[in-house]
Amino acid sequence: MEIPAIFASCPGSGMTASETWFQGTRPRITGRTVPFGQATADIPRHENRTPVVVVDADSLSDRTFRGDVVKDMKVRGFDIWLMTWIENADDLFDAFNTNADMVLGPLHATRSDKDLSDILSVSDSFVPTVFAVGGKAVLRKAGRDSVDGVLARLTEMGFYRTCVVDTDGSLDGAWESLRSDYPSLMPFTRSVESTEALSGQRIGCLWPPRFSL
Repeated sequence: MEIPAIFASCPGSGMTASETWFQGTRPRITGRTVPFGQATADIPRHENRTPVVVVDADSLSDRTFRGDVVKDMKVRGFDIWLMTWIENADDLFDAFNTNADMVLGPLHATRSDKDLSDILSVSDSFVPTVFAVGGKAVLRKAGRDSVDGVLARLTEMGFYRTCVVDTDGSLDGAWESLRSDYPSLMPFTRSVESTEALSGQRIGCLWPPRFSL
């Protein structure tokens, strides 16, 4: 299943959506910016209710949870999966105090493994999201490790579903092996076409960036 992702922001004049992708682990605008409702009108409609990922670009840029995007987040007819900055269980409670059906949070944003365990005990609708830069997973305090090793540890902690953001295309050619080892892994790439050989859930930008960062 192809799941579209919309990068959202609240610059002070209403909620907007932009052509955006990640430079490292931070979102960077690469093209047009329009009112959020205009972007949601471009989401393909299906007979059955399907998910859409709303990326909270403000929180990911500021590296702190903000409520500006989540309080105005509305996408009628779709389940909303919110990607935002989650450090601990308190942030997760705030994120779910909206109309989000699932929350995706960067692994490197969590304060510790204990906080990550606390988050899991609060809700099984939290998906730890591993950012890959240069083929390596980004850890807390700018650490690096193999993507496979990080996914193995998350599985051991009890997370049956994970997401991996390939920020720079460095995982091209590795997805089949990763999905084989972790069947519930969701790839998140600039465009879902880069993972079209995979079955199952795949996330890609509703508006793929016009150029790479």
